[in-house]
Amino acid sequence: MTRSLAVVLVLAALYPASARARGSSTTFLWSPTDHDQDERAIRGLVDSATAAWNAGDVAGYSARFAADATFTGITGVTATGQRAFEAWNHGLLSTVFRGSHLKQTVRHVRFVSKDVAVVDIDTELTGFVALPSGVAPWPDGVLRTRRQEVFVKSVSGWWIDGYHEVDAKVPESRS
Repeated sequence: MTRSLAVVLVLAALYPASARARGSSTTFLWSPTDHDQDERAIRGLVDSATAAWNAGDVAGYSARFAADATFTGITGVTATGQRAFEAWNHGLLSTVFRGSHLKQTVRHVRFVSKDVAVVDIDTELTGFVALPSGVAPWPDGVLRTRRQEVFVKSVSGWWIDGYHEVDAKVPESRS
């Protein structure tokens, strides 16, 4: 058997059957496994953050944001670190978003490795005092955003390592 044929056979054996079955063009260097428990943990963290926001608890909302994580807010502000993230949200929750109510819906959780997940979240914010410049509510008065968070698993659980949020624009009516 030629060396190149042997390499092809080894690679084929390593390519996960589940990826072949669903027609994926992605070859993983790790074995995709059942991530139900991890997904439940991530969804639980999103739920906890939602409850913290609705209670006006900035520390609770920021609790699982990693010390060196990056974020982009809906106004385009960017910063690095849990302290900066907490300070930014403290400013919002003590002014324009004071008393607001947040609803977060996890649309999709995709594990890109055994310890990294990309999470797409739709949000709805109501009861705000005002909105930051350049951000507009939908005609029903609700601020909707789309967020993508990158979660990384460590020995102490899942942490948000990246956070990127944009305001969802009102869909154009089609006549």
